[in-house]
Amino acid sequence: MMRHSRSQLSRGMTRRFFTNSAVCAAALLAHVPIAYAQVATSVDDVGGFLDLSRKLSAYDDLDPVIAARIYEALLAEDAANRDGLAKLATLSAGATDAGALKAGAGAAGLGDLLTAVLMAWYTGTVTGKQTVMIAYHDALMYRPVADGLVTLTYCSKGPLWWRDQLPPGVTRVPVNFPKVL
Repeated sequence: MMRHSRSQLSRGMTRRFFTNSAVCAAALLAHVPIAYAQVATSVDDVGGFLDLSRKLSAYDDLDPVIAARIYEALLAEDAANRDGLAKLATLSAGATDAGALKAGAGAAGLGDLLTAVLMAWYTGTVTGKQTVMIAYHDALMYRPVADGLVTLTYCSKGPLWWRDQLPPGVTRVPVNFPKVL
């Protein structure tokens, strides 16, 4: 058996340390609870959902990653949403604008699902049995005021403002007054 001096161990990781760390990490990850059910989705389904969302919101620059997360959260909320979203995607392909899409969805009995899709994009959350946060800063409700206001937060100068230097003349971080909580 080969012995290592302290100087050799401090220069790099040994195989034994790596193996033990990998086994421990795998054991810990095996016990991490899943936040919501993993739903198998195809690229075509998410692509159709993204096209539906673009027509519904009138924004062409929607994030495909956020679209996939909203789609999966809607499916996890109710398995019947898969068929409803497929029907909405078909309606979207034939609709000329959001008004026509809303009228078609209402006639097909899918008005509530269409509203849930739009609310998910604007608020950044999918609500139902369990609320799932999808996006905060990238929620569509912040776009109209993005040029003049910071994204709302409990911090006085925007998210993570304390990472930067304090403004000139300020010598300490402000304390909540009146005290919150």
